[in-house]
Amino acid sequence: MHDLEPGAVAHSSRTFTAEDFAAFAAATGDHNPIHHDPEHAAGTEFGAPIVPLAMVLGPVSALIGMVLPGPGAVILDTAFRPVRAVAFDRPVDYSLRLRSKSAATGVLTCRVRAYQDRELVLDGEVKTTVRSPRPRPDDNPGGRFLPADAPRLAAVTGAAGDIGAAVARALAKGGWDLALVHRGGIDDVVRQCEETGVTVHSVTADLTVPADRAAAAEKLASLAPTALVHAAAAPLAAGHQEHFETGYAGLRDLADAVLDGMLLRQQGCVLLLGSEASRYHPRGWSDYVAAKAAAESVLRGIDRHHGAGGVRAVVVEPGYVQGRYSADVRPSGVLGLLPEEVAELVAAEVGDTTAPARRVWLSTDGVTRYALDGGAAQEGAASSAAGPAARESSAGPSQGGPVVSGHTERVEAAVRRILGPDADVRNGGVGLTPGWDSLGQIQIVLAVEEEFGIRLPAESLTATGRFDQLSRVVAEQVGE
Repeated sequence: MHDLEPGAVAHSSRTFTAEDFAAFAAATGDHNPIHHDPEHAAGTEFGAPIVPLAMVLGPVSALIGMVLPGPGAVILDTAFRPVRAVAFDRPVDYSLRLRSKSAATGVLTCRVRAYQDRELVLDGEVKTTVRSPRPRPDDNPGGRFLPADAPRLAAVTGAAGDIGAAVARALAKGGWDLALVHRGGIDDVVRQCEETGVTVHSVTADLTVPADRAAAAEKLASLAPTALVHAAAAPLAAGHQEHFETGYAGLRDLADAVLDGMLLRQQGCVLLLGSEASRYHPRGWSDYVAAKAAAESVLRGIDRHHGAGGVRAVVVEPGYVQGRYSADVRPSGVLGLLPEEVAELVAAEVGDTTAPARRVWLSTDGVTRYALDGGAAQEGAASSAAGPAARESSAGPSQGGPVVSGHTERVEAAVRRILGPDADVRNGGVGLTPGWDSLGQIQIVLAVEEEFGIRLPAESLTATGRFDQLSRVVAEQVGE
């Protein structure tokens, strides 16, 4: 087990068919019509036959027994939660990530997640160890293995610009392989990055051209980066169409292309290089600001649907930056940040795999971190930006953040007992968080009632379908 360190991943894909179920039924005696009779299943909420949970778990056994840890593995304990029904004849993608390894006992604890059409269908944990280990087969039918120390690759758009180029150099200095998306004129940047010893893929694309975006997306999907930094932006004087094609559509399409790989690794970061202009709306910047706002909506969607799966969404908003982009509009007397200061902060955020989704403001006065929605400031995260940016503030905005009172944490704890410790709770609700469906809502209301020793009104099932609604109703009941 020398190559099994926390962070190692095994993944596979399986499509279940009617023939698979026939073999399963013959072996187990399970002939439940909900799994094979279309007429019967049509009368259920599923509308079609669904795959038995025992079949869904089969590829997990293959990943453990053949890939991670591999031949000789013994399963010691499991805890699985089926999140959604699995349909026949559509691929299911499985991911097994090693979370911890006991040096004393040799026990490996792994997180298991499975997706169908990017919807989480299975979540769980497995404890396993190895008895008389044997080498993994070269042509492994169980799945693919990615060691914890596999090379990291980051994609950077706008890599020919001042900030994009600085980000590329900072990431290369940190050992990241790179996929640089650009319109041209990037030879010097590629050379500088390659001199650090990393591999650089040059992806020429004009993000305002749909065909170019599609080709770039296909290339990035094949490279499967664990980080995407969207630094591309149309010139300030460009029209709204160019701003939206570059700033919004570029991020939307490229993030969509790399998301599957991040979900399989249970780790990834999509970072948008925003701007403090989004807060102050300088005259003449309306199209630029609107495109950034649209791009942020992509990140909020990623965080809401895939944050619990290990994909971080980050917005970095610097003030004026010295360089070509804002040279003509930067107020006189304003020196601005160095591109390298922004780049160091971006590289630090991309490399911080344990931090939550967030918004980061960077100015010559320092760094301030907030929740992604602009809520309460996040404290305790040290900045690694150089120079003035190394001074950090924990002051938050006076308005717009979620109200946090004594009961909120208890409500969250009750919800997590039902949905699991990694669920997106505070931004969640019915249909928004995996497992928070109509049945989950009943379980959550019961758990909250037990936690507080209260009886919620009958209409609570429909009036508390989001965490903020549930928290507010509880506050009213307990008198906070």
